[in-house]
Amino acid sequence: MEYKYLTQEVIDSGGRNITSPEMFAEARAYNIEALKNNIKRRRVHALFNTWVITQYVLVVWFMFSLIMVYSNDYVPDWRIALAALGFLGYLILVTYFVYMKNCRERYVLCLVSLPAILISFLFLLFPVANFAMGWYYNNEENKLSKELGYPSFPRLLITTVNSNADSITNLTYDSIREKANRDHPHDGTFL
Repeated sequence: MEYKYLTQEVIDSGGRNITSPEMFAEARAYNIEALKNNIKRRRVHALFNTWVITQYVLVVWFMFSLIMVYSNDYVPDWRIALAALGFLGYLILVTYFVYMKNCRERYVLCLVSLPAILISFLFLLFPVANFAMGWYYNNEENKLSKELGYPSFPRLLITTVNSNADSITNLTYDSIREKANRDHPHDGTFL
């Protein structure tokens, strides 16, 4: 959405003194859009983080399932060592790149989950799903980055003080008293 009165500097300041109905309508529209964008961004982050945590649960569960399935069969020692290496490599790489480095690139997500294939070819699902999740995450972030207020999408504090002040720091006690006298006539005893 294009804005006539709002800029990134106004949003960074956190508030705007409204002097016309058009400015109020625009600020109100921005606040509604900022709330929607903030919710959308939080959902994308929650979906991504839920998927990564689910992978940890799935890899442990499948690991123990495979142990139970092959408990009566002979499995060569090299195959067990390869699976253990894949398991540890997967956990270390995903933890380091996704949680410590906050890497969300789809190619990196795909590559760091490749060691899980050493456990079983069933885990080929992880690199494919991580690639898709990384694509979705980056696509949504790129869409939201074009919106005003990115990345936190703060809501504006809208003031309607009839003065020449453009920010809260420029307001004076006299301008507030004049507005109170004008909008709510009284004898002046409480001010």
